[in-house]
Amino acid sequence: MFMARFFSWRQLAFVLPALTLGCGTPGDDTYAATFVADTVVDAPGANPAVQFGDPERAVNGIRGAGLSRGSFDVYSLDYADRRSVTLSLEGGTRAFFDGEGPELVVFENGFQYAGADTFFMDPVIVEVSSDGTLFTALPHRYVPSEGLEYDPRPSAWEGFAGTLPVITHADSNPIDPFDPRAGGNAFDLADLGDSSEARALRSEGIRFVRLSSAAVHINPDTGRLYPRDPTSNGADIDGIAVRYTRSVLR
Repeated sequence: MFMARFFSWRQLAFVLPALTLGCGTPGDDTYAATFVADTVVDAPGANPAVQFGDPERAVNGIRGAGLSRGSFDVYSLDYADRRSVTLSLEGGTRAFFDGEGPELVVFENGFQYAGADTFFMDPVIVEVSSDGTLFTALPHRYVPSEGLEYDPRPSAWEGFAGTLPVITHADSNPIDPFDPRAGGNAFDLADLGDSSEARALRSEGIRFVRLSSAAVHINPDTGRLYPRDPTSNGADIDGIAVRYTRSVLR
C-alpha cells in the first residue's frame, strides 16, 4: 500500500463554529471546519519522475487556475497504469460524516472553452469507504443529448466529479472549498440512499475517497466504457475537501 503523509498541508482553514450534528457533538471532536485531504493511501502506477505523475500534488493544497484554464499542480491519472488514487485525512484516522449540505468537494481540472457553454472535462467517478477495502460509488449517471456519444456539457454528467473548473487557490485566492464560487464538484452523503450499506457508511464515517477516470468504467446503461473527450488522457486531481469530521483512530 502506498502511504505518504503530508501534514504540512493539512488545512484547518475556514474554521466555522462547531455544530451539533446527528453524527456527533463538539465534545466528541466533530466539527464543521473544512479539511483538505493530506494522505495518499494508494496510487497505483505513481511515478514522481514523470510530468504530473507525483501523487503528492493531490494532497499539497488546492490550486485552481480559474475558469478557462487548468492547473499544473495536479496528479494525472491515465487509462493504463495510473487508473486511480485514494486519499484520506490523517492516514485514515479522521472520518467525515453526513451533515447539513454537501460533505465532500472534489477538485479536478476542467475548464470552460472561451465564448462557449461547453467544457473540457475528464469526468471522475467518486467512491467512498469506511475501511479502505470495500468502496461504494456515489450515485452517478451519464445523460447525453440525443445523438451524442460524448457530451461536453457538465449537466450531462450527473454525480461525476471533474466537470467544473477550480477557482479557489490555496495561495492566491483562498475561497472556502464549500463556497460554490470555489469551483469543483460537491457531494452529499445523503444521496447514497437508505440501503443498509449506505446507512453503515454514514454511521461509521468515510475514511477513504477513491477517484478514477470515468472512461475506465463500464456504463451500465450501455455496457460500454464511458465516453471521453478525444483529446483527454485522464483526470487531473487537484485535491479533495471535506467537513463534518471526527477522529476515529484505527
